[in-house]
Amino acid sequence: MSRLLIVLLLIVGFSAQAQRYPKRKIRKDLQELPGFGESYIGFKLYDPQKDKVIAENLSEKFMTPASNTKLFTFYGSQKWLPDTLPAMEYVQRGDSIIFWSTGYPLTLHPDHPDSSVINFLSQVEPNKQLYYWPRPTEDGRFGPGWGWDDYDGYYGAEKATFPIYGNSIQFIVDSQNRSFSMTPNHPGFKVKVSDATDTRVRISRDEFWNEYELKFKEIGPNTEQVIDTLIRPFRYSDILFTELLSKASGKKITKITDFARPERFETVLGVQADTLYKWMLQPSDNLYAEQLLMMISGTQTDTLSTEAGIFLAETPQAFTNVPIFPNGLTWRDGSGLSRYNMFKPNEIVTVLIELYKGYGESLFELLPQGGVSGTIKSWYKGENGPYVFAKTGTLSNNHTLSGFIKCDSGKVLIFTFMANHYTVPTNQIKENFAFILERIRKAY
Repeated sequence: MSRLLIVLLLIVGFSAQAQRYPKRKIRKDLQELPGFGESYIGFKLYDPQKDKVIAENLSEKFMTPASNTKLFTFYGSQKWLPDTLPAMEYVQRGDSIIFWSTGYPLTLHPDHPDSSVINFLSQVEPNKQLYYWPRPTEDGRFGPGWGWDDYDGYYGAEKATFPIYGNSIQFIVDSQNRSFSMTPNHPGFKVKVSDATDTRVRISRDEFWNEYELKFKEIGPNTEQVIDTLIRPFRYSDILFTELLSKASGKKITKITDFARPERFETVLGVQADTLYKWMLQPSDNLYAEQLLMMISGTQTDTLSTEAGIFLAETPQAFTNVPIFPNGLTWRDGSGLSRYNMFKPNEIVTVLIELYKGYGESLFELLPQGGVSGTIKSWYKGENGPYVFAKTGTLSNNHTLSGFIKCDSGKVLIFTFMANHYTVPTNQIKENFAFILERIRKAY
């Protein structure tokens, strides 16, 4: 058999295989699967090797991205931030060291505690005076369009110029012995223990004060877990930050305001940037995302600003000829908690294309992997390892999934699902996504 004939047969074979799930069948499923008919389902499937759109639905419509917003934060961050992230900046003047923030979120964070700042401060000579300058910021504690009651949830840590302990308290609660511990522990943190119990441990906080109420859970003969770990945000202030940092470093730290960031300064380095990106993307950490946008702004201005970070993320750098988002984006925060964010499926695919150009398949190690890690650990499991590498996003009645699918043929495709305004359980939406992705995996 001639080589030409073999090539032709392979082409025909792949074409026939793809025809088992052509775009008309994909669109039919997008309209008829349970819960899809009454919802708005944005979708796009793109082949980066052929630069070809395979199928799409409502790809030019604005939709709520939820935590898919973090893909755009990631894109802007890897464009503007260095490979090793700056944890803190400082200058030495005589017997004084004046330091300030970069927006870096990992200092003593409960999930990924980085001690770069603490190690530096604790090693300062005893004759040196330490002064903290709160860097200017245009941001409030929350982003525009966040839920007013987000302050009480583990996912709602406040934005800040210099986060510490993830701007949260880690409670370890022993319901059997009715005891608990806190990290960090500070005299300003007040905890009232309720006489009542509940089916699970509950910790609530006053919106404006660091006053908490703790309810232990009921312990019965069949209770297997008696110790629980909960994370709850604290109300941030510069004074609280200075006191926590002073205690952790063992140094007296004085806050100052009459200072301007100089042109020349020294930098304390933190973790590798890709490490933080992975920690943001896989569990979908909101504080990391918000602080990254502030860090982007800090590369070009003295003021830490989400709005400036978004502007820079959208703006082409000097060596880039044209912006990848020529019409701009309806983008309001780093995490996707804001209901004001609106992206089109086309724009999500565009940012995935750009990320894939820069990272190649090494990008898959940073994203959640179906059946293996992150927010899709329990979904989209492959028979011989992960085949879906994608970022989720969920707000009430909205669920998104965007990323990459590795097909049985070895081909890598880029996709986005955006399900908005559905009324069925979110698990039904995920099952629909899984059904379509599985058919794509086998067909292409």
